[in-house]
Amino acid sequence: MICGALFFPERATASTPVLAWEGARRLGVQCLVDPDRTPDRRRLQAALCDRVRRLAADKAPIPVVLLAPGDPGLIAADTAVLLFHANLQPGEAPDGPLLVFSLRVFRATAAPSGLFGAAPRATALPAPGTSSNPRFDAAVNAALAETLPWRSRPAP
Repeated sequence: MICGALFFPERATASTPVLAWEGARRLGVQCLVDPDRTPDRRRLQAALCDRVRRLAADKAPIPVVLLAPGDPGLIAADTAVLLFHANLQPGEAPDGPLLVFSLRVFRATAAPSGLFGAAPRATALPAPGTSSNPRFDAAVNAALAETLPWRSRPAP
């Protein structure tokens, strides 16, 4: 029996928590859509940020709030910050330009525990006047699953 355990160890199901979450009492969301030449960039940025906040808040054990640039919450000791960075790539795609984005967690008061966040993703830009579409939501949810501990999926 012991020999079998040496050759066929069971998968570990627990993992070490990421230090960025230790003591966090809220998650702030801040977004940046580049470049400035994007039409209606600020409106798009606000709409996308609100949608990312809503998706991140799903089943969150802590409050999830929007943080504006310069908000003191960005460096508050009890706040982890989800950074959503997006760029519009003009193209000939059937749905118009692509929205390329990445998500990363930042915590000013924690030792850096992860320099990278979720893998960058590309999706169709939500239709004008909306902040979402099913493909955008799916891409953001996949990135959140790689970023937020309450959204991560256990390894098979």
